[in-house]
Amino acid sequence: MVTAIIKIKVAPKAKYGYRSIAHMIAEFKEVESVYLMSGDYDLSVIVNCGDLKEIGSFVAERLSTIDGVLSTASSFILERYKEQGKLLGTEESDERGLFTI
Repeated sequence: MVTAIIKIKVAPKAKYGYRSIAHMIAEFKEVESVYLMSGDYDLSVIVNCGDLKEIGSFVAERLSTIDGVLSTASSFILERYKEQGKLLGTEESDERGLFTI
């Protein structure tokens, strides 16, 4: 499983602002989370796919074709250290090995 954080610039819709585009994006099964952000990009989307090619197809064929999506920038999670308040991979392994006589 590959997880990407995709930042999106959008043209807000009259009457609905960012909400209508955010809800369209949230309907995709690959999308885990959608957030309205301050800063250079308007929305931040967390996406889970089987591999990088699937994420590329998702961005190119589904996300970027939504009316109002102006641009995207993708970053990929390489390693997880803490998630949903839980530290990950903190079990220390004994690298000395087992020695018996």
